[in-house]
Amino acid sequence: MTASRRSFLRATGGTAAGLALAGCASTDQPESSTTTAEPGSDRDLRQTGTTLVTLDPAASADGASNRVVTQLYDGLVHFPHATLPPEPLLASDVSVSADRTTYRFTIDADATFHTGESVTAADVVYTFERLAASPNSMWSGLLLSTLGVTHETTTDGSYEPGSLGVRAVDEQTVEIELSSPFHAALEVFSLPGFGVVPEGIVGDVEGYDGRLDYETFATEQPVGAGPFEFDFWKKGTAYRVSARDDYRRDGPHVAGIRWQVISNPSTAFTYAKNGNADIFWVPNSEYDPGKVSVDHVDDLGRKVGTYGPLSNGKTVDYLQVPLISTYLQAFNTEQVPKAVRQAVAYAMDQSLQVEQVHKGRGRAATHVTPPNIFPGGTEGYDDHAEQYPYGVESRLDEAKRVMEAAGYGPDSRFDLEFTIYTSNAWQRTAKILRDKLERAYVDLTVEQVPFNGLVTRARKGNVEMFALGWVADYPAVENFLKLLNPPTDRWFTRWSGTPAAERANEAWQTISAHPTSSDADREARRDAYLTVEESNWEDVVLLPKFHPVGERFSYQWVDDLAKTGPVGFDKRMYDQVRVGERDL
Repeated sequence: MTASRRSFLRATGGTAAGLALAGCASTDQPESSTTTAEPGSDRDLRQTGTTLVTLDPAASADGASNRVVTQLYDGLVHFPHATLPPEPLLASDVSVSADRTTYRFTIDADATFHTGESVTAADVVYTFERLAASPNSMWSGLLLSTLGVTHETTTDGSYEPGSLGVRAVDEQTVEIELSSPFHAALEVFSLPGFGVVPEGIVGDVEGYDGRLDYETFATEQPVGAGPFEFDFWKKGTAYRVSARDDYRRDGPHVAGIRWQVISNPSTAFTYAKNGNADIFWVPNSEYDPGKVSVDHVDDLGRKVGTYGPLSNGKTVDYLQVPLISTYLQAFNTEQVPKAVRQAVAYAMDQSLQVEQVHKGRGRAATHVTPPNIFPGGTEGYDDHAEQYPYGVESRLDEAKRVMEAAGYGPDSRFDLEFTIYTSNAWQRTAKILRDKLERAYVDLTVEQVPFNGLVTRARKGNVEMFALGWVADYPAVENFLKLLNPPTDRWFTRWSGTPAAERANEAWQTISAHPTSSDADREARRDAYLTVEESNWEDVVLLPKFHPVGERFSYQWVDDLAKTGPVGFDKRMYDQVRVGERDL
């Protein structure tokens, strides 16, 4: 899977060894000893979920799989409660060389897989080799190109197996060597796909036959060092993980986590209102902004309060989180003239889109980069947005003016096709935009296709304007602005040959030449980031629509549910959650 596809998507029985360990856990207890179970530890945390794809971290690139993988596997570092910055997880110590190219991790001596085996440096080396070389890996490009872990290549330019710059210094110490410094290295290491697996668990890389065949590992017997172990996966129905009683950190405090598979959001909400889910989401069709009561807003812009009452009479806890994500309309610049692209930007009306299409669940976008990772944060975003030339409300007079200057008019209109993937929100966006553009000499037609079909057509250049949602692979500005790295057709826009494209290209070279976390490099990147954004404003290659928020609704019997951060709900661990007595 390509990086583009991966970022668009963001969406029976344990092993015999694990069962044996559980079965003999109490046999050495004296007859007189007693234990008292923690209140609520016999209850599952119940959620609804979408279709699960895989239990293999190296293959996990969708939200549902990431949610489960995050519970089963520990990486060297992680996003605590999906917040920044990363913190150690399997690692007890992290150090970086003076030149910022060598990362050394000391593995926690108490870390074990759920089979009881200790986690060693050899397991980490094997895990990274799978990320680089396995045909099942979705993360080789990120590891080898973006992160730049040193390696050799074959004559055709592909990865040379066994050449990765990841080595075991001793049983508990591993070093990872980068070809050059990269300021977001720890953020990449924190992704769910980097969860550590036992050495030789499968034989999909050279030198290993595999203890399990791949299908068994990826669907039935995953082995990780996380706070939960796999219980069951009934495809199309439900999946569950069970709490480990030997996890080295505090928790878990529930018996397990169970996800009921319900693809229809309204049906999932009804399921929750009937008391079958503890944590859930309210779809737009059922959402009433007037039922939100915000108690406080923290320094990350997260809103905490309550929502309700629901139709079952319950008022539930509410959390709103600004996510690191942007929804845009992308143009094939070879097929849509600049004047038309600018007219669409003037007509767009992001503010209306957010309120009418998304019921206020987000903010109008003026940049490709989301506010929470923008240089200077939300304040820097807002300050720079004052220069946005098109406004976030419709300016149809300007749209007509730019079209007339290019020779269009009542008798010379432009036919523009807007290709969207299956989405009620994009359908409503298209209708609003079509009605506005009609008054600016643009006749918009809308074609809805399956997501896979849209990606294929966009890659071949067989679209004019198309819907695009971008969720960060890793939380850094480059992960968004690489969409505007001309000249290239990799991201479907075919943007090159204009003064603005040249400025963006030069700025991207500056970004690449200043990769460290030093103040000087950070400042150089900041200026270059703004140049790329402003170049996009000039040529309207990607038209920002809105930055969504994530929301969590939970019954008040769910305790110690720390606020999820902007990295996203699919990257948070539920090891600290408690479930009290339910009263529904």
